[in-house]
Amino acid sequence: MKKMTKRANTVTSFGMAMMMAVLITSQVNAADTATVSMQGDANNDQSVTIADAISLAKYLVMQDTLSEQGAVNCDMNSDNILNGIDLTLLKRLILNPVVTPPVTPPATDDHWITAITYSEQSVALFNAMGTAIAADTAENVTITDNTYVTITQPGEYDIDGNCSQGQLNINCDKTAYAAGQVTCNLRGLTLSNSADSPIYVTAIDDEFVLTVKNGYTNTISDGTAYTNADQGVGAIYSCDDMKIKGQGTLIVNGNCEDGIVCKNDLKIWNGDIQVKAVDDGIRGKDSLRIGDPDDTDYTGLKLTVNTSSGDGLKSNGTDADTGLIRLTGGTIVLNAFGDAISAEQTFEMNGGDLTILKSTATSSATSSAKGIKAVGLYDAAGTTYQSGGTITINGGSLNIHTSDDCIHAAGNIALYGGRLTLRSDDDAVHSDHDLTIGQGESTTLDDIVIYIAACYEGFEGLNIHHNSGTAIVNSTDDAYNAAGGADGSGNNNQGGWNPGGWNPGFGNTGNYSLNLNGGFALANVTDGDHDGFDSNGSLTINGGYFISNGNEPFDCDGTKSYVGGVYIINKGSGGMGGMGGMGGGSLTSTVTASVSANANTRITLADTNGNVIVSFVANKSVSSLTAGCSNYPNAVFYTGGTINGTPIEGLNDTQICYISGTISGGTQASGNNSSAFPW
Repeated sequence: MKKMTKRANTVTSFGMAMMMAVLITSQVNAADTATVSMQGDANNDQSVTIADAISLAKYLVMQDTLSEQGAVNCDMNSDNILNGIDLTLLKRLILNPVVTPPVTPPATDDHWITAITYSEQSVALFNAMGTAIAADTAENVTITDNTYVTITQPGEYDIDGNCSQGQLNINCDKTAYAAGQVTCNLRGLTLSNSADSPIYVTAIDDEFVLTVKNGYTNTISDGTAYTNADQGVGAIYSCDDMKIKGQGTLIVNGNCEDGIVCKNDLKIWNGDIQVKAVDDGIRGKDSLRIGDPDDTDYTGLKLTVNTSSGDGLKSNGTDADTGLIRLTGGTIVLNAFGDAISAEQTFEMNGGDLTILKSTATSSATSSAKGIKAVGLYDAAGTTYQSGGTITINGGSLNIHTSDDCIHAAGNIALYGGRLTLRSDDDAVHSDHDLTIGQGESTTLDDIVIYIAACYEGFEGLNIHHNSGTAIVNSTDDAYNAAGGADGSGNNNQGGWNPGGWNPGFGNTGNYSLNLNGGFALANVTDGDHDGFDSNGSLTINGGYFISNGNEPFDCDGTKSYVGGVYIINKGSGGMGGMGGMGGGSLTSTVTASVSANANTRITLADTNGNVIVSFVANKSVSSLTAGCSNYPNAVFYTGGTINGTPIEGLNDTQICYISGTISGGTQASGNNSSAFPW
């Protein structure tokens, strides 16, 4: 039988096909060998499901074909034309199977609204054929106060126009339209409202999808003082799940408080989304997810958020599996007065390009201005930590500049992957519990790369585990600090750091640890009572490369243990304090050298053949050098010279480091080798 090939919007009579279908039906009745006609059954499988809607949709855009019987089945309104009307009716049949469209459509079928156009004083409604429909006869849309539109049934709607005092409300009965979804395609909509949320989702069972169509710019703005029906505020406000996608531009102005608010799950899959808000920029209470995890190309996703008094991105759900912010892709730029990202329980980044700018607004003494914060849950009194507050970074590019901590968690922090450039007026990375850097082998240096351009303290946590990856820290106090420090500004919330120690009652020699297991770290600290690597518990070096440019390079109040790896001490012109006791392990080679060199001199530890073991740039003047290197018993120090080899990735051109290659030129430092610990 010949297949039908003419498609949507082409007026095609297929009366012959209808006649043939009748003959086929007769043959089926007689011989029971052919497919029985069933309205909506595009693929002839004797059922009507979403697969049939997909088959018809592909047919209408010339991506697939239909059999003659399938074409007859899909002529939902029996007008001998296959077009978008039939697809809409088929979708309605699937969503509401108890209401089957009759073969002969009633007059009201022409009153199913698919397009809405706003103007200053009124709203025009159109059906799928582009015919204007009076509001009082529309099936699925109501209008009040001339410019307040309510969509009452699931479906897909095109929205455009310009209105300074209007609203788009989604209110679909969840019982009548279970699993119902409303998709609004914005095709050049400018909508404002001074007394309510311009876009407001009252109820939808599945989710509300806001699609910003390619080539169109849309602007949504609210007023400066109002409360919506949910007793909340937001230029775009949804009481149920919401998704934003598309290749166009969406500009949101939250002039009262928040820009975009969703009380359930909020997804931003793609589009150029620009939000400016007085309070929070974007808030998804249960979760906020940016970047479709099923996509591989995120070039179409750009998110820009500016706030004048609140947070940038926020999820504040306190129930189980809520309070989540997850970044998967896209280019994200945040400039927030408060915290750029605030997740009540969990923050996770798997990819994308994130930039957090230091706010130029003047903060009050009690305000928080962190880059990424996981708040955590506390008891009713707000003093005892309960759970959550975790941060995991698996990949992506982060460039963060903040007045408070760049990354701060009430729970654990895991920095497993990505490229991080951090600059803070306070701490770069602070965990109230465990901080883990890298999860690769001890010799892996590029799974995660962290460059801390400036900070008060670099890495803080009760227990710090540096397993792999590369970190360069430039700090005015300690570069690494396990459960100590006199910084009272690290956590403005409950618990956390306290001046002079970790927490009341813990003391300075509790069950805390600094474990240097692998990877590479260069700690540059200022002169004075500042440590490169400081632990108020135990300190263990198991492997990797750890270099301290600090007057107190390795400070430990508990036990110390050297198992393997390479460490280098440049104490500058100051003394080494806080050495503490020595723990287990053995050291078969220690290299010491008397050196006179200026700051910013290249220091290289090499073997007797000039092969580089490790090479770095000293950030301060050098008077003596010490290295622990059990695998290199005849190592020597050089100052100056040129390294021939490939540097490790450090995200900074002036602090280039090597762990391989050869040295040419330079001056060999005088010194000696022994098996004594310098600590």
